[in-house]
Amino acid sequence: MRSDVGRVRAENQDAYGFFPDLGLFLVADGLGGHQAGRVASAMAVETVRGAVAATDDDDLTPVTDARGLVSLGARRLVAALEEANERVREAARDPARHGMGSTVAALLFDRCYGVVAVGHVGDTRVFRIRQGAIAQLTEDHTVVQQWVREGRIAPEEAATSPHRHMITQAVGTQEAVQPGLHLERPEPGDVYLLTSDGVHDPLRPDEIGAVIDEARGDLELACLRLIELANERGGRDNSTALLVRCRAADEPPAGTDDSTVAV
Repeated sequence: MRSDVGRVRAENQDAYGFFPDLGLFLVADGLGGHQAGRVASAMAVETVRGAVAATDDDDLTPVTDARGLVSLGARRLVAALEEANERVREAARDPARHGMGSTVAALLFDRCYGVVAVGHVGDTRVFRIRQGAIAQLTEDHTVVQQWVREGRIAPEEAATSPHRHMITQAVGTQEAVQPGLHLERPEPGDVYLLTSDGVHDPLRPDEIGAVIDEARGDLELACLRLIELANERGGRDNSTALLVRCRAADEPPAGTDDSTVAV
């Protein structure tokens, strides 16, 4: 994983969480002036981690999606994002932190059900690269994306719209959030990318996929190159990239590498 302040901002308000023991990976992009955004993103990451680790599964019922995929981890992840919203919102009552919030995107690998849950709030994104093809697994919670769904603008117009950064929900900025949720069965060789808009705004998905492909399995190099390329395109925002590769259950991790998950 890599995170960088970019070439314009005074501080890095992105945060990330890398918790392979929990099967949990997340990126958060803070909102708010001064240091409030940095506080919000760090609080969101830590709250989600703590909630996922502490949740008593006996109190939860599994999520079942339209395709019949089942995951108890998905329920844990949604509950954790909702708890993060409450914690950040409460902290934002401090006048010095008024209006702070954070976008969040997270992966939680549910080993019991053989499913990965993708949860997000805001416009931080998750991509999956499978057999050389990249797919975006999250749908931005933005005004522009809402217009696309309503047919008011074409998808290709969304990428250049001056309103593309107007988010419709974020952790901590409203009384309740409705996290986006996607379930799928991961396959050995899959690579998942979590990224703040400092990366996915200046880079097209096919460019992102090409960078990861050219790194030939070196995930740290791929993250570094994505950040470098975002900065070459202006570096107008903080940029964070976190990559996770899925390996077969009988395939041991390479050395001390903990950026892989057995599936």
